[in-house]
Amino acid sequence: MLNLKAPALWLLICIIGLPQLSETVYTPSLPQIAHALSVEEHWVEFTLTIYLLGFAIGTIFWGYSSDRFGRKPCLLSGLLIYCISCLGCYLSTSIETLMLARFIQALGGSAGSVLVQAICREAFSAHDRGRVFSTIGSALPLAPAIGPIIGGLITQTFDWSSIFLFLLGAGFLILSLCRTNLPETNVNKGKRNFQFL
Repeated sequence: MLNLKAPALWLLICIIGLPQLSETVYTPSLPQIAHALSVEEHWVEFTLTIYLLGFAIGTIFWGYSSDRFGRKPCLLSGLLIYCISCLGCYLSTSIETLMLARFIQALGGSAGSVLVQAICREAFSAHDRGRVFSTIGSALPLAPAIGPIIGGLITQTFDWSSIFLFLLGAGFLILSLCRTNLPETNVNKGKRNFQFL
């Protein structure tokens, strides 16, 4: 069913771009993190793998949950978890804590990637859907591409943990925008719906 109040395309791009940005933004600081936490660099690199694992698990969880409880509540919950875990990454003093925080960060951030697709399917007509998906698809590669640039600038100016403050600020801003500007598009929440097109 078409939602008469379709969400802004720029907001959808921000939502889906945030977890992509989070994946690469701190790669320039890997040596600095290894030195700060007194571990070998390959242990810090493992946090990238942990992130992808959390992301994969999150996509399954948020898809099912949003069918039952609605897109907007699940997206807001995911972004809140993302923000809290960014703070956890910032406060990490051991590689184990950083790995756990990165896993939870991906778990929360993955809500955006899954739910934006569902929101677009429900909020836009079949005629507009192709244009919307192509616009989002064109903008999506920018986030992981500019991530290392932003991370490098932050690391040079401050330190590695400041990257997660930056992500916390970005996550909180998107959370606030979603809370006020994102409509609920799942009019069939709580019902079994196996429609794929």
